[in-house]
Amino acid sequence: MKDKRLKRGIILIAVAALFCFLIMNFNKAVSIISTIFTVLTPFMYGFIIAYILKFPYNFFYEKAYKGIGKKHEKCKVMRKPLAIITTYVIAFSVIAFLMVIIIPSLVDSFAELSKNIINYGKQFEQWAAQFIDWANATFGLSLQMDNGLVDFINKFTKMFSGGNILDTVKSLLSSIFPEILSTAKVVSYGVYNWIIGIVASIYFLSSKELMCGQVKKLTMAYAPKKWQNKIFEVTHMSNEVCGNFIIGRVIDSLIIGVLCYIILLVFNFDYALLIAVVVGITNVIPFFGPFLGAIPSGFILLMINPTECFWFVIIIVLLQQLDGNVIGPKVIGDKIGISGFWILFSVIVGSGLFGVAGMLMGIPAFVVIYNLLGKDVNKKLLRNKEYISKEPLDKSKKSEKVKEN
Repeated sequence: MKDKRLKRGIILIAVAALFCFLIMNFNKAVSIISTIFTVLTPFMYGFIIAYILKFPYNFFYEKAYKGIGKKHEKCKVMRKPLAIITTYVIAFSVIAFLMVIIIPSLVDSFAELSKNIINYGKQFEQWAAQFIDWANATFGLSLQMDNGLVDFINKFTKMFSGGNILDTVKSLLSSIFPEILSTAKVVSYGVYNWIIGIVASIYFLSSKELMCGQVKKLTMAYAPKKWQNKIFEVTHMSNEVCGNFIIGRVIDSLIIGVLCYIILLVFNFDYALLIAVVVGITNVIPFFGPFLGAIPSGFILLMINPTECFWFVIIIVLLQQLDGNVIGPKVIGDKIGISGFWILFSVIVGSGLFGVAGMLMGIPAFVVIYNLLGKDVNKKLLRNKEYISKEPLDKSKKSEKVKEN
């Protein structure tokens, strides 16, 4: 007992000394941490790439190439390399498809929008003035064009206009020309990080079982025994929740984007591809994503043709209903396990703390915390033989008395 107390005291003193040292040398500590993160950046990229690609890799390794090596045991060693090669070929093919077909079309659409946006703004002002005149004559009103609306339209159109973009680029080039060399270094270093990251991701994928085993051994060797199961539980739950949620959101948003593009193309909407891409990308963000994509897209269509804007709003509402009731549950499944209030809460808190990344990752992080807290609450209530609900924290069902053993 004395040895344990002595050990705890030494650890406590060491932690306190380290904390004081960090406070006294805060700038140096931040610099060291920043250097460590800079050195590890390509490996972080590699881990992220490997984590995303592990889902198609698992499909090929566990299902598509499952039969390899059944007849000839020597061929079994080819299963993993084939799965990795297939995964990366598909990933690079998707990137090439985006760069060769989608991105040039988006650039053309944006260039056309930039060229015509001023005329669209003037056209919208004329339409709004005509509508106000009609409303005044029909209903005997005395409405006037709001100057704030006119200023907003002018700012919105100037933001996307080609001349404004060109002037901005010229001024930037003249002011930052001395920094071009350093910028080139930053870009080249970024490319270097991504290349190393891709190579590292291949190693992560090919050795993920070995690395997971090594991490587990380290945990069992150095973590206190009472914390080991909890660490494994949190890690497993985080991996499952985050993986299912992120991949589910990406697939769900891809389906919504494709459906939106097909509908807009069939009904001959202006800038169908550009709007569909915006809608699909923003749909990745839970709750607020559809609004973030629909509002600017709808306003652009409103300036071009108010009728298109009206039908676009209806299309977006129908797509969101389809997404919420059919596509989302099928793709993501009913694995979130929290109510709409907590989804809204986690998105708002996540966005306030970490911006767009927080909006995306706030929900899976909150789900993990919520589930762990729910299990701990139930365990304590069970231990104290108190009333306990089958679905803790947010589901109001009749509680059941825990039977005494």
